[in-house]
Amino acid sequence: MRALIVTRGADGSTIFVGDNQITIPPAKAYGVVDPTGCGDAYRARPLLHGLLNELDWPTTGRMASLMGALKVEVRGTQNHRFTRAEF
Repeated sequence: MRALIVTRGADGSTIFVGDNQITIPPAKAYGVVDPTGCGDAYRARPLLHGLLNELDWPTTGRMASLMGALKVEVRGTQNHRFTRAEF
């Protein structure tokens, strides 16, 4: 399935699929430390997980938004750590 995803940082994102436009609200970040890599964190694992596990776009988008929020809370591109339960 083809989709276009537009990310807007603290303003959330929009997923365009076919004739549908899905608005994804931003996840709450408890502190903005370093935005470097947030887009990559949004697009990488959560989107792949959602697609491979046939999750719907709203769920997949919210997971991606949460991953971006978790990433922005720490310095560096791959220093964010959390457990499955925390996620």
